[in-house]
This record gives sequence, structure tokens and C-alpha cells, in this order.
Amino acid sequence: MARIEVHLHAWPLFITVMPERFDMRDVDAYIAQVEPLYRRHERFATLVDTTAIAALPGAAERRRLADWQNDTVDSIRRYNVCTATVVRNPLVRGAMTAMSWIFPPPNLQFTVPTFAEGFGRCVEELSKAGLTVPTSVLERVTPGGPRDVLDTRPKAS
Repeated sequence: MARIEVHLHAWPLFITVMPERFDMRDVDAYIAQVEPLYRRHERFATLVDTTAIAALPGAAERRRLADWQNDTVDSIRRYNVCTATVVRNPLVRGAMTAMSWIFPPPNLQFTVPTFAEGFGRCVEELSKAGLTVPTSVLERVTPGGPRDVLDTRPKAS
């Protein structure tokens, strides 16, 4: 089983939660889970939570992800409304933002400090695109924050 978590219960909000560490097997398993999303021919937003990452992926994993993104750039443009990436470190967020100025991404992208902000931005951009996150997911958002949407167990009454 891949250590990269994929959550589709909030579709058209696609949520990825990255583990502390991952290797090429995890990358390949992740790609195999994501590619069918483009074959749906439906618009969606992506929220990637990187807060657990303790070690940067190796060069081979970074290259595989970059090559895959290049291979799917047309699908990203067509179907991915936006991508919000949660990065706690302000220097890394700044570097990612600067990179997007140098190499403009194929879709609207945000680098945000919290899951709550990323969730809110994705919901907002989906709304602008005429899409909505299921009410059952939005109802999970508590004062504790949108991360509650990852708990797919029935909510206690």
C-alpha cells in the first residue's frame, strides 16, 4: 500500500497527504491512483498536504514526478482548476512561489501555510468554476479546522 494518501471522498476536491518519507514505489503507486482522475474528464481542485514530510525525496523521485507532470500538462490545464500545496516553512513557500514566477505552472497554484487555508482556497476556486464540494464534506469542517474532512467516519449526532 502506498504511503502517499489519496482522498477522493471530497470530489471535486482531490486531497493528497504526503508521508514523512517516500520512495519510487510510492511515487509510482501515487501516479497510478491519480492518472484515472484525468480520464474522468471532470474538473477538480487539488490540495496537497506536505506538512509531515521529514526528508526531501531523492533526485530519482523528483525527476519521476517532474516527468509525469510534464507528460500530463495538457490534462492539468484542462481539468485541474487549481492546486494548493500546504508547506509550513515560510522560506520553502517563498521559494516555491518564486519558482512559479520563473516557470509558470499549467494551472492556478497556491502555496499556503495551513491545511485550512489550502482547503478554503480550493473550495473558493471550485465555486468560481461552478463546482461544489459535497455538503457532507463541508459539514465536517469544525472550529478545529478543515483537516476534519479527512475523517471519513460518520459524524456523531
